Amino acid sequence: MSRLIRSLLFVPGSRPERFEKALNAGADMICIDLEDAVLAQYKSTARQSVIQFLQGINEQRKEQVCVRVNPINTSLGQDDLTALARVQPAAIMLAKCEDAAQVKTAKHELNSPNTYIIPLVETLQGLNNAVAIASADKCVKEIMFGGADMASELCCEFSYEPLLFVRSQLVIAAATANVGLIDVPFIDIKNASGLLNETVKISALGFTGKAAIHPCQVAQIHAGFTPSEAQVEYASRAVNAASRGDGGAIVIDGKMIDGPIVIACERILKLAKQAN
Repeated sequence: MSRLIRSLLFVPGSRPERFEKALNAGADMICIDLEDAVLAQYKSTARQSVIQFLQGINEQRKEQVCVRVNPINTSLGQDDLTALARVQPAAIMLAKCEDAAQVKTAKHELNSPNTYIIPLVETLQGLNNAVAIASADKCVKEIMFGGADMASELCCEFSYEPLLFVRSQLVIAAATANVGLIDVPFIDIKNASGLLNETVKISALGFTGKAAIHPCQVAQIHAGFTPSEAQVEYASRAVNAASRGDGGAIVIDGKMIDGPIVIACERILKLAKQAN
């Protein structure tokens, strides 16, 4: 994707009346969920609702929609892929992705060169294979951390500090594959300051986006990923100085600026531009 996915707003696949509202909530992308948010008896109906919705919106709007499918090693997941292949969404999310083979299978089943895949790493097996999953194919532009299931497998608390070790491993995997990394939603919807604090932390750690479970969370997520005026001013000076140089190190405000720092500054400016 040419744009950064800072926020990914989830909406249940069984609530089609919310699809359009979610698209208008200001998130960079929405994710219509066919997995955990949909009870077994409504899976088929939800799938059809998603197909009808994607068929009824224009291409520009369609680019903002991701669909989370059921695990593809299940019949539900296979049915999801078969149905979605007909409408070719901008992105699909692979629930409980555990190896690179699942990414390649999904790509083959979708048979869509324009659909990219977001593997959801939420099991220990998936974590052990995170680098391979993130590097499986060029259709993988981002991976996502599924914290609730991971905490359950680890028998740890579902909060920031106990899962920091897992997050750090995923940062390494995403950086190795040069893909984005989306964090698990913050489940305390009314705790705006807690969401902002966690977003700032995961941004500093190396995550590029965070999922949301309610439209009210989008603004705090964007704020957490938006550089300060001082950061933007410094990044602008660094990038401009580097463009006038010969490729070697330069010094700004007494600090040495070399290639990796210039790249980081360019990302700061891209985030600032997206945030207007």
